[in-house]
Amino acid sequence: MLIANGFEEIYNNLDFTDSIVECIDWENNLLDLVLTIDYYNSDEEELLKLRFTDCLKADFSLTTNLLSVSEEEKHSYSMSWYTIQNYKLFRDSELLKQYNQKELFHFQIFTTDQMIPWLSVVSREIQVERVMNL
Repeated sequence: MLIANGFEEIYNNLDFTDSIVECIDWENNLLDLVLTIDYYNSDEEELLKLRFTDCLKADFSLTTNLLSVSEEEKHSYSMSWYTIQNYKLFRDSELLKQYNQKELFHFQIFTTDQMIPWLSVVSREIQVERVMNL
């Protein structure tokens, strides 16, 4: 069920802070990047899908601190590596200028590092769908 369409609607109605990315998929013949998120900022816990339609670019980057953590510790704290701390929309970035398409947007999600985004996406549209209440 679609619950938000476009960044303004998402930003005004949802707060992904402290929600956890549970799954990363490609759907619609590998054109749409989809993040399944355990959403905590509502009266009930919900599973939401954040869909980047017609995704042209997706760059993932975990902090290099991950390399210095033991395997046991890495797995015990794995949820923190994917906990959303912040997110930003760019309508006029250097990356967007390369595409020269006004309908595209550049979206970034930050987890453990506030300087380097965990995910940087260029796509045509962003939507949120409710998968289920937990």
